[in-house]
Amino acid sequence: MSFLKIKDPKKRDLIVEEFLKTKKDIQDSFITEILGDIGAQRELSKFFKPVTDTQKDIKESLVKEIKPITEGIGQLPAAITLPQLPTIAEALEEEDEDEEEGVMRVGKIAHQYLSDYAAKQNVDKTFGIYKNPRDKQYYIGNTPIDIRENNLVVGDKEYEGTPGLWELIISKKPDISIYSHNDLDNYAQIMVETNALKQNNNPTEVTPKSSRGWKWKNILRNIWREKSKYEGQGFPSTIVIPSDPNALAERLELLLASKAAGNTGVRNELVSICDELLRQKIMNKKQYKNLMLNI
Repeated sequence: MSFLKIKDPKKRDLIVEEFLKTKKDIQDSFITEILGDIGAQRELSKFFKPVTDTQKDIKESLVKEIKPITEGIGQLPAAITLPQLPTIAEALEEEDEDEEEGVMRVGKIAHQYLSDYAAKQNVDKTFGIYKNPRDKQYYIGNTPIDIRENNLVVGDKEYEGTPGLWELIISKKPDISIYSHNDLDNYAQIMVETNALKQNNNPTEVTPKSSRGWKWKNILRNIWREKSKYEGQGFPSTIVIPSDPNALAERLELLLASKAAGNTGVRNELVSICDELLRQKIMNKKQYKNLMLNI
């Protein structure tokens, strides 16, 4: 609107005066509204001050509590590896009272080989472990067996469950690098005492349960030929040897001195120690062969 187009001076002055008054009223109203908001905020702050102060105190208290925890987390390694839980079939310290009947709790070595047996992966089905359908009991030959941790209980005799012994019992073609001479002796004793080499596992049978398999040709046929060596002798006592190479070397020296003095009852332990030193590659094959010829 242009006030210059109003020719009447009085009318023009009146309109300008009204315009300025309206403008001032608007400005005053705006200022009053702002001041009112500020006043209201002040009133609200006074009203809620006890609450906000309390919240501030709680926040500071929580920060003090959390700070040591966050600092501790910051000191943890970047990756934490949790120990694996044992599988169901492995030995448990605490077993449920309502444990399913017939479920064996075994150690890691036995679990490994029994898993292969259950999966029928290159396992010995002729001379090895089998389940009797009549009593649901596991057998070798005509003798019931049980498993305690890794140890193998055949009849009323208990064997130390070494990887080598389990390899010989379960595998269709045992790995020669796993079993020792002592394992082979123990395995031969089990085969003879349980009649597992005889037809139908019959103790009165005079013919062997021979086969065309690798195991019979390379291991079991020799055991059958020398079965009289094991018959009626019962199970030999288990020889427990240390795994530390320094301890093995010291024990070997003592046993060799004992044998040189005329003690003939140390041969089995000497063989076991030499087997272990060979397995750990502390002793080479030439040294092993020379020792075997002299003990």
